[in-house]
Amino acid sequence: MDWKSVGAKIATIAPALGTAFGPLGTAGGLAIKALADAFGLKAEEVTPEKLEALLANDPEALLKLKEAELNFQLENKKLENESLKAQLSDVQNARQRQLEHEKTTGKTDKNLYFLAWLVVGGFFILVGFLMFRTLPAANVGPVNQLFGAMATGFGMVLQYFFGSSLGSWGKTKEISDLTKKLTGG
Repeated sequence: MDWKSVGAKIATIAPALGTAFGPLGTAGGLAIKALADAFGLKAEEVTPEKLEALLANDPEALLKLKEAELNFQLENKKLENESLKAQLSDVQNARQRQLEHEKTTGKTDKNLYFLAWLVVGGFFILVGFLMFRTLPAANVGPVNQLFGAMATGFGMVLQYFFGSSLGSWGKTKEISDLTKKLTGG
């Protein structure tokens, strides 16, 4: 018995949890913890053989797997939310740096705005160029690489100046919905 076959069985009942075992059959730490909690075990006690036996012999295994699935999803959403908070904090710190610079010097950092306009303008010029010109085959790769860099820069400029409050709201709502499912409220 191995993790891959146990993961395949679990995936039929709890898809998110089952896919955490991955194509190589290695279980992720959050998946093991969710299963251990659901079956009243310590994480280090969870083995493919023990899970197989529990799934075959425990009459409440289906219910416990569903509970583990919800806990696993909740933990993943919490991790995603923490990552998003770190990203938003980074944007906030960049904005704070700009405000501190303006307070200290009494001047606006023109380089910031010049660079932002350069990236935005360059992005749209490149898009327009690509819409109306056929590229020689030898130039397709480098131009696509340039386009990827410009698109990333364009996104970063928008993120810096306009933030991502809608995305943050969506993640918070998902976590709240999962919490309500788990608590029955």
